[in-house]
Amino acid sequence: LLVQAESGLAFITGRAEGPGRVGVSACDIACGMHAYAAVLEALLSRSITGKGKGIAVSLFDGMADWMTVPLLQYEGTGKNPPRIGLAHPSICPYGAFQTKDGHEVLIAIQNEREWADFCRIVLQRPALLDDPRAADNAARVAHRSFVDGVVAEVFAAAPSATLQGRLMSAQTAFAHVHGVEDLIDHPQLRTRCMTVPGGEVAVPALPWAVP
Repeated sequence: LLVQAESGLAFITGRAEGPGRVGVSACDIACGMHAYAAVLEALLSRSITGKGKGIAVSLFDGMADWMTVPLLQYEGTGKNPPRIGLAHPSICPYGAFQTKDGHEVLIAIQNEREWADFCRIVLQRPALLDDPRAADNAARVAHRSFVDGVVAEVFAAAPSATLQGRLMSAQTAFAHVHGVEDLIDHPQLRTRCMTVPGGEVAVPALPWAVP
């Protein structure tokens, strides 16, 4: 957590009310991943040159690498990226909205084709395409409260199953905001058994697959 704070990660994480901690040990994991890559690079170099080498990694350096985009945003604008929870500081609409039956669905609109299909099929409000407040992504970001308000209104009036059908028809990228209990039963989760004192426990499988 100290490195999350020192590197600026905690400052850009959370909601407008204040910084937040990333819920997993991001700095430790990043450091380990960079160490793994550096070991492989050193082994490859040794196979070519016949000479070994030492490596050094740090928690701070690993997180500084992950902070490249926010750092460039600050260098380009002179402003810190705003903390806006599950939304995106430079894309709109992009965030979580609650459905009629209480589920949270996160959507991500990446381009104008997706926005047009989203308006016609998901929101069923094609007139939005002629509204200057939603003319392009820059306009939508500038009028985020208006755009998000429209999306929230439509989502709140429809059950999640109905919205999921519309989102798939529109080819809109979306996800359900799951709890850990949902991850356990997720169809994409692959697990492996790990022996621990007293028996075995299922943990996530290695994140790569070798055919």
